[in-house]
Amino acid sequence: MKISLIFSLLLFCSSVLASELPIEQFSKHSDYLDMTISPDGKHLLARVHHEGEISLIFLDAKNMKIIGGVRPKEGDIIHSAQWVSDERVVYQFAEKRMQYDAPMATGELFAINVDGSKQEMLYGYRARDNGDRNTRTKKREASYATPEIISLLENDKKNILILEHPWTLEFNKLYDLRKKHSVISKLNIFNGRKTKVEVLPHPGAQAIANKNGEIKFMKWTDEDLEPHGAFRKNNEDDWQEIKDAYGVNKDLIPIDTSNDSKQIFLTGSYGSADLNTYYVLNLMDGKLSPLFDNMTADIIFSNKDPLTNMPVVGFSFPGKPQYHYVEGNNTAKLHKMLVEAFAGQKVNITSATQDGKKLLLHISSDVNPGEYYIFDTEKMGADFIWSNRSWFDPRDMASMRSFQFTTDDNMDIHGYLTMPNDLAENEKPPMVVVIHGGPHGVSERWGFDSEVQFLANRGYAVLQVNFRGSGGYGKQFERAGYRQWGGKMIEDITDATKYIVNQGYVDGDKMCVYGASYGGYAALMASVREPDLFNCTIGYVGIYDLNYAYTDSIYMKSHGGRGYFEKVLGTNKRELAEFSPVNYADKIKSNVLLIHGEKDSIVSVKNAHAMLNSFEAVGKKVSYINFEKAGHGIFQEAGRKQLYSEIEKFIKQNIGK
Repeated sequence: MKISLIFSLLLFCSSVLASELPIEQFSKHSDYLDMTISPDGKHLLARVHHEGEISLIFLDAKNMKIIGGVRPKEGDIIHSAQWVSDERVVYQFAEKRMQYDAPMATGELFAINVDGSKQEMLYGYRARDNGDRNTRTKKREASYATPEIISLLENDKKNILILEHPWTLEFNKLYDLRKKHSVISKLNIFNGRKTKVEVLPHPGAQAIANKNGEIKFMKWTDEDLEPHGAFRKNNEDDWQEIKDAYGVNKDLIPIDTSNDSKQIFLTGSYGSADLNTYYVLNLMDGKLSPLFDNMTADIIFSNKDPLTNMPVVGFSFPGKPQYHYVEGNNTAKLHKMLVEAFAGQKVNITSATQDGKKLLLHISSDVNPGEYYIFDTEKMGADFIWSNRSWFDPRDMASMRSFQFTTDDNMDIHGYLTMPNDLAENEKPPMVVVIHGGPHGVSERWGFDSEVQFLANRGYAVLQVNFRGSGGYGKQFERAGYRQWGGKMIEDITDATKYIVNQGYVDGDKMCVYGASYGGYAALMASVREPDLFNCTIGYVGIYDLNYAYTDSIYMKSHGGRGYFEKVLGTNKRELAEFSPVNYADKIKSNVLLIHGEKDSIVSVKNAHAMLNSFEAVGKKVSYINFEKAGHGIFQEAGRKQLYSEIEKFIKQNIGK
């Protein structure tokens, strides 16, 4: 098989001498955010980041020339885009609001043809019109909801089927809280006329529609955020939970249907470790079978066969990506071949033509930010399209190595260690422990991470830990972290740190701990539990008083928010106090930097203020940076550059370079 770019053959050549790269290279957003091929294979659409804008462009698939697109007004971005026919694309804006750092999605849908014609606003709160006064044409309605395309209606060239999540009014503001019942509507992709089809019986429910718009399955979460799935034979029948209709396990949740509507695909637990996998349910005979088994970690996502819409390649991440295949499938066979051709990298089929003859590939690794190729299944050749973040040379990047150890209570903990390039023999670099947010359902994965690469480029080893409670390793592993935010989860992080030190990789006398959201919380709690382990601690948008989860988070307004916190945190006042770093400022010996966004609605800035007050009360001086327009993370590149610069300076002051 040919690969038409010699560059990709150099990805794993020996490293050149490392140099300190400009900070802007790491703080810049990706240039190509995503790309998809049209159903007929003649065009590509891409969301492109350039000079602070995210625009939509169309490219000719033969010569890769830009033939059109949509450029938002200053500060706005294209939030999402999707092919709805060979020539037409539906897209959504996110608008820049004066008081916020990041643009916010408006819930409005627009459409345009590849040639720039028939541009129209289809849906949203500003989409109302008066119809044609001389006819009985139905008026276009204003919609205060978040839309989701669920079927392209193969036999209807004018309409698509959408799912609407109506907004909720709270304190004179509208929020997408998923508290109201979801609505299914038919939407005209040329004039925006909308017809209500039905209302689903549960708040925030999602419908599973086939290519003709038939809906026999739906899924939803209850107030405790427990998932459910249901089935009906036709629109006139009542919904039955899948476990009752087909006698399957209650935790199997429908996600999609095959193109011939004879099979439904579900996700759920498999084996004694409750690992997540995909199942297929044959609707003709009721037979249920796992599509992927023999895993050591969850199936995170899949690649589908474009002709059947069937998941045929499963991805799991116990270390580097592991692939699981549906035997005998042609797309699965092609993927196996591509994995061999792009050795050592992750191969992801992101989209395909309707006839399955052309596949759009995204190739990436721990040192490669990502490249796009079009693979022709008839010519058996892959043509290079675009190299994302082309300003990086993969040979300058540091590779990730996976590790695993077992805790004293017999829990297997996985993680990654990234070592800086060009270390002298037996040299032990200082280390930064980077803790992920979430914490539940989220995990560290093998792949390119600009923040990790930035720290490695500055000469630091970087440790990332999938502590208990993280996603990706089964429900039992995730549940083991419930009500252990400041307990066993923190022990896993500090035990992993000691494990790496004991392996002789890093200088155990020069270490910092850093994280965002839950990671910011965990960084301070790790410094509480192990006061002598770290030289410095960085808490970024962290929650430092767990009581604020119940009183000052937008999650408490959303469907299932209280149930979630009660499940993962509990309501015991003593436990919440014991696990809140705001009560242990006197225990922290390391130097501390706190960073927060003033507009954070997920973790209120009150947390930073409370933590600062606690440090002040014990006479400890700490550094604090407040980003006035930022929310739960910094979006603008200027702000990201400042963030990375301050973090670099703080770490260097405490553990050197």
